[in-house]
Amino acid sequence: MLNQRFCQYFQEKFFENDDENFQKFLNTIEKPILRTIRIKPGKEKVVRERLEQDGWILNPTEIPRMYQMDRRADFNPLERRLGMTMDHLVGNFYIQELAAAHPVNLLADGRIHHEEFLILDMASSPGGKTTQLAEYFPNSFIVANEPSRERIPQLLQNLERMHTPNVAITLYPGQQWRHFHEIFDRILLDAPCSGEGTLYKGTDAVKNWHIKSIRQIANLQKKLIVSALTALKVGGEMVYSTCALNDLENEGILTYISEKYGEKIEIIFQKKFWPHIDQTGGFFMAKIVKKASIIDDIASEKLKNFNAEIKKFSKKFGNFSLRDGITNFSHRDKILAVKNAHIVAPFLEKMYFMRLGETIGFWENNQFFPNARAYRDLQIENFSKISLQNEKELDFYLRGGMLECDEDGYFLIQYANETLSLENAKNGIIENTFPKDWLRR
Repeated sequence: MLNQRFCQYFQEKFFENDDENFQKFLNTIEKPILRTIRIKPGKEKVVRERLEQDGWILNPTEIPRMYQMDRRADFNPLERRLGMTMDHLVGNFYIQELAAAHPVNLLADGRIHHEEFLILDMASSPGGKTTQLAEYFPNSFIVANEPSRERIPQLLQNLERMHTPNVAITLYPGQQWRHFHEIFDRILLDAPCSGEGTLYKGTDAVKNWHIKSIRQIANLQKKLIVSALTALKVGGEMVYSTCALNDLENEGILTYISEKYGEKIEIIFQKKFWPHIDQTGGFFMAKIVKKASIIDDIASEKLKNFNAEIKKFSKKFGNFSLRDGITNFSHRDKILAVKNAHIVAPFLEKMYFMRLGETIGFWENNQFFPNARAYRDLQIENFSKISLQNEKELDFYLRGGMLECDEDGYFLIQYANETLSLENAKNGIIENTFPKDWLRR
């Protein structure tokens, strides 16, 4: 049952003398919505074909490479779990709500950009929007900030699965970014909010809804958007979004920055998505262009070099060679692959990165030992291949099963021309180092 204060507020604010639409809103806001997926660029055709063969019906949405997922009548969900498909486990698609995909699509104007931007995702976990940014801006570098340490593991898992060597993770409070004055070309602020638009998930976001709590959240959002605008370059663009529907967290925030900054900013787009009208989760988004410099009240702090242990790595890899655009760094014995590293290099001494690019292996006794995911950042044309012959062999491997091999050395494990991992055979046995977090259960 919906909170009475919530119902009264929304009826008075948005549905006064419109009982019919108010009832439609109340009847729709808690209804489940169809699942949607976002397919990685270059993988759309083959992923669609495989999912359709598995009994899924894919319907295009207004966002490129984004599909609503429905099931054929003979579909068996116990046998065909979407999250356990090969294409999901190797990062060919991301299960993402349509509402969650709109803000990045807006920031990118619905197209892939080839400019070299430094981009900030201010509140990035669980990683759907960050991985989407990496797809829309492949020549850019993305700083994925997550203020909550408890949410980092899920962010890490999704970034690694989707292959994002042009992403680094930071752990700053959102207000801290005002100290990085005008360095970002693009910023996404998907702000912490009351979550009124997420009731279709079965959340209790409005169980204890009260206008006082909404005002407290809005005060935090004001601090965050001021921090974002301070960190944004002149001429840069940012998107502010929430999954809230009240006006204090949305239109009220835009009014606040308009009054505070006047002609220094321009709000070029804003829209609220209503569940009963747009057939999606409820949310709000706005696009802002920074027209003139903003001097924050608090001067930039002198931040010490937190990344002293991260060093550029120039030693030879023996028989391994890197893909174009990848630069190697080392952190203790770990070897990191970083894409578009020149964009973020000037800030290595100013920001603390708890993850820079991707770990592709380790260095020991003057030798490189790649991990299972390293094939994505290495030249792989000369590797030998082991092809799994059928679904049974694929399932065995994706559940952690060991394989037999006639020779020793490194092999690409493949199925249906899709590379799953890079494995090292020893004494005729491949022990299976496919990431444990991605194994079928």
